[in-house]
Amino acid sequence: MKACRSAVSPLTFIFMAALVGCENGSPDKTASADRRRGDQDVVTVFAAASATNALDEVKAAFAAKFGARVQSSYAASSTLAEQIASGAEPDIFLPAHVSWANYVGSKASVARRRNLLGNRLVVVVASDSRLELAAPEDLLSVDVEYLALGDPDAVPAGKYAREALTALGLWERIKSKVVPAKDVRDALTYVETGAAEAAIVYATDASISKKVRVAIEIPPELTEPVVYPVLLLNRSRENEAAAAFYEYIASPEAAMIFKKFGFAVLPEGEDTAKRPGGKASHSREP
Repeated sequence: MKACRSAVSPLTFIFMAALVGCENGSPDKTASADRRRGDQDVVTVFAAASATNALDEVKAAFAAKFGARVQSSYAASSTLAEQIASGAEPDIFLPAHVSWANYVGSKASVARRRNLLGNRLVVVVASDSRLELAAPEDLLSVDVEYLALGDPDAVPAGKYAREALTALGLWERIKSKVVPAKDVRDALTYVETGAAEAAIVYATDASISKKVRVAIEIPPELTEPVVYPVLLLNRSRENEAAAAFYEYIASPEAAMIFKKFGFAVLPEGEDTAKRPGGKASHSREP
């Protein structure tokens, strides 16, 4: 693995200067004019589907400030991780479960890693639904014929949902109702379109849809913490824009955007470098 260069790169200098300017309330007028255009200005991000709306806004803010283009692919963390293991080369990976971050760390070289965001689970029903659900046990009702959630064998939101239902002693009795979705946004769509009476999704997903309402909040203590790690893959170490985006995504400016969409922004924790697997609080394998 290549060691990080100790010299401050031009883009990193611009990035630092822009942050200072932002804190002082003065606009950055030099970044977009001074930056080079080309492949080194393109950042490729693989991110969990649940991060779509917030990350799109973060991408736009970064591009406007630094003139770099950020292209993204959103899907289930499991799908994206397998793509990376098969040779896909994003610069940044933002999964919704530490196990998929660990998996990528075992298959690819990770330059830096930190825990970035937190989330929580909720049960949603259609906004015009007459279902009266007050607790997870109410999902056993005959009025709930189908319960949509991300595929519990792979999709993080589904894995967390199964963990919560198992802790409550409900999983074995409710699993016959489960409609496994390809990702958490797909599970949300099942309820929006009337294909399922209820779904277990992230609170951030529920907040972006006017077609659903939150019926139940899943107690967070029923699952391991819902954590989104962010990884800078070592193959992008020569891409100064990618390194700058990795810093920007954890900046106060980006934090404001994530919070607006309902994410918890985690305190700055261990930022692991030169340790492919990283160190995580929960290291379950996919």
